[in-house]
Amino acid sequence: MRLRQAWSKVINTRFNIIFPCLFMVMTTLAWGSEQQSGAQEANSRRTPVTATTAISRDIEVWESSVGQLETRVEPLIAAEVEGQLGSMNVEVGELIKQGQLLAEIIADDFHLSEAMAEADIDRLEALLHAQHLKTERYRALVRKELTNQSTLDDAEAQEAALQAELASFRVRLQQAQRDIKKARITSPVDGRIDEIRVSQGSYVTVGSPLMRITNLQRLRARLPYPETLLPQLRSGLPVRLTSPSAPGVTVQSSVSDVRPSVTIGSRAAQIIINVENPGPWKPGATVTGTVRVALHEDAIMLPEVSVVLRPAGTIVYVLKEGIAVQRMITTGLRQNGYVEILSGLEAGEQVAADGAAFLTDGAPVDVKDS
Repeated sequence: MRLRQAWSKVINTRFNIIFPCLFMVMTTLAWGSEQQSGAQEANSRRTPVTATTAISRDIEVWESSVGQLETRVEPLIAAEVEGQLGSMNVEVGELIKQGQLLAEIIADDFHLSEAMAEADIDRLEALLHAQHLKTERYRALVRKELTNQSTLDDAEAQEAALQAELASFRVRLQQAQRDIKKARITSPVDGRIDEIRVSQGSYVTVGSPLMRITNLQRLRARLPYPETLLPQLRSGLPVRLTSPSAPGVTVQSSVSDVRPSVTIGSRAAQIIINVENPGPWKPGATVTGTVRVALHEDAIMLPEVSVVLRPAGTIVYVLKEGIAVQRMITTGLRQNGYVEILSGLEAGEQVAADGAAFLTDGAPVDVKDS
């Protein structure tokens, strides 16, 4: 009996100790569960977004156009003297060098004119020498008063006439020698024979077109652009040129000139780029040109996904301590998935990217890794 009472007392004592402890543990667990549930509920109210940073960089604005290549030097060779074409020394398509003999006009008549002029010069030089001696004698006699002044005047006049006639025949000699030289038709430039208009044996006159030479090294690209771009086009702008006649070849150059007028039919303004042929380009081939018409230095850029259109205007959401703050902005160019920010944002500010369209001003956010 005593043993049963003692055992009952021990059990009651232990129960009094364990029950309060168990109650405290259960209360703590319940409170922790409530705290965790509250945190989860708070997190569930945060909008998940990714963040990006506004960057500053230069923006190049390029405009493309398709035009045509042409040669800058394309002389039409014409006869400078009259006569029969004695020889034609080149063919169409042949490469030639500056100074190379292209054709010859028979120069027999010019050689005869040269010989006649030389003979007349020799004759007049002899007559002039004799007349000069006669004039000197008359001058001495006049000083001694052995002849009158009119005799001396006549002698001096005859000497002057012979001098003038001699000068005339010397000019004739120069003309004959020039004709002999011009009878040999040479190339004024390096290039290729593009066209021949006469053949050996043809009689040509001064100015008769003989052949056309195309210079392949010095080319010109003509590119049409809309008249709306005319205020932005000017000499010196950087340009990149490519041609389908030579795939893979790109030429870096600059605008040489902008035509002051607009083509009536197409309403296009033409720009001209002078270039050296990189090798395989041909006059008449198509050329694609890309001109840098503008450069925006230190422009503020954001991904397009960060920019949201609202009834109030165009906005972004700046992230500050887990809160999305609405910011009105002004946008500019769009390029390669980025938008230029003209006002309302500074470089280095963090804004919402993915998920920005679901935000409101002051909304809590949960920033996720991109």
